Amino acid sequence: MFNEIIIIGRLASEPILRETPNGIKLATIVLDVERPYRNNLGLKDHDFISCVLWKGISASVMECCEIGSFLGVKGRLQSKTFESSDHQTTTIMEVKVEHVEFVDKYLLERK
Repeated sequence: MFNEIIIIGRLASEPILRETPNGIKLATIVLDVERPYRNNLGLKDHDFISCVLWKGISASVMECCEIGSFLGVKGRLQSKTFESSDHQTTTIMEVKVEHVEFVDKYLLERK
């Protein structure tokens, strides 16, 4: 079995920093990823993908990124199921990030 995902997109909102009961820091980010084709109106659609970053990776993103920053992430896709207050079961997919590349840095170096 193989579960690896690589995504390149822009930071859609401010990272949300949290801490586990054990004191481990984690951040949740949402990447705005443009689809490679145009819809029937001639516009490109976007996907907004939730990503979870742990420990040092979360600290780096919190320190170096702002809304609109261009990031590449590599990790694994994981499902998460929970029950809402009205007893509806919902499953979401999120990327558990293992590596981040700050793409903005490479774009600036090429100019």
